[in-house]
Amino acid sequence: MPFDFIRRKAKTVFSLRGLLIKSCIFGLCWFFLPFWIFLLVGVYFYFTPFFQSFNLFIPFLMTLAAAAYVPYGFWPAVFLGILFFLILGIKNLIFVNRFENHQIMVFLLLFLIFFGFFSHFENWEKWIISTISLGIGLSFFLLFKELADYTRGNIGSKKNLAACLGSFLLWQASSVIIFLPINYFYQTALLFLLSVITTDVLLEYLNKNLDRKKILVDFSIFFAVTAAILASANWGL
Repeated sequence: MPFDFIRRKAKTVFSLRGLLIKSCIFGLCWFFLPFWIFLLVGVYFYFTPFFQSFNLFIPFLMTLAAAAYVPYGFWPAVFLGILFFLILGIKNLIFVNRFENHQIMVFLLLFLIFFGFFSHFENWEKWIISTISLGIGLSFFLLFKELADYTRGNIGSKKNLAACLGSFLLWQASSVIIFLPINYFYQTALLFLLSVITTDVLLEYLNKNLDRKKILVDFSIFFAVTAAILASANWGL
């Protein structure tokens, strides 16, 4: 029995080391090499091994799409590496707490999507904005549905309704926030905060744990942090 325990622990350590190496290579390829090489490396690492490759295929595609739009820099490369680390760890069943890691992966991916969206606003035509903001709502819908699968029960209609409500809220909010005369870092922070609070409320609703106290706490946090973000932003009126 002790030998089996040590062997399992050693296997986990080696698996995590392999994930860390792959995620570092993933981020470094995005930072230093042409984008097409980065794509090839990412696809190869994701599909090797092929085990459960289609379970997280949508988040993986979103990661590649976000990598094409986020501004070039050191920290985006770090975030992409961490995101890829989480995707591979969940896909290959290496992480024990799958829901917590999946939730971190979703939030990190949403942050990169929002960051890429707001940072490119000045380069887009006005008619494209509504289409891209609709894509933000769709991204939230697809990612939230994956988180909703961890909730108790298999009520598909409630999960779809919750995902639709959240995606509609994010779509409308992004269409408004993008026209605020503040830096895109603050715009990203506002929409990301809204996505976190919305996800928390909807997951509590699906788990049948949502009550007045929870709603009051979440929205108090939302309004307090929103006020702090808006107060610290430089308004370019």
